[in-house]
Amino acid sequence: MTAIITSPLANWPATAVHALMREVYATSDAMSETFEDKFPDFEAFVQQRQDWLAMPGAVALVAHEADTLLGYILLMPRQQARLHHTADLNMGVHPAARGKGVGRLLLAATLQAARAQGLLEIAYLMVRADNTAAVKLYEAAGFTCLAVLERDTQMDGRYYDGLLMRHWLQPPGDGAWG
Repeated sequence: MTAIITSPLANWPATAVHALMREVYATSDAMSETFEDKFPDFEAFVQQRQDWLAMPGAVALVAHEADTLLGYILLMPRQQARLHHTADLNMGVHPAARGKGVGRLLLAATLQAARAQGLLEIAYLMVRADNTAAVKLYEAAGFTCLAVLERDTQMDGRYYDGLLMRHWLQPPGDGAWG
């Protein structure tokens, strides 16, 4: 058995990453949008991928075992001028690789890479409150819950609460809160 490792998403063909993400979205009801809503066609995915890879401070990784993709993670800096020090995190693990430490590996590598770059101070993410495996993963990595967003997501007539979580990539400054 070969080791599971992380590498830059840019090193993988768009078709392979597209297939991985499509499978993650198709097998998870925890996403707030469908894959088709996010990427109406392959060209939209390719354009978004190019945007991710060109973004200063972005971290885009995949986890793989040999040449099989197992998961992805995106830490994307916010584009608004006053929010450049913050980023949004999105990740997913192929259903066959869930529960095997792939998410933990991706998250650790991403937080380490973001700290090493030194461009970002805060990572934010949204997760459904009932996705206990993901919540535990994020808490173990140092994320804290900032808010519970009641009835944040509606699917098939049911409402689910969302959690807004934060991780300090760089220690908070000298208290110069404005």
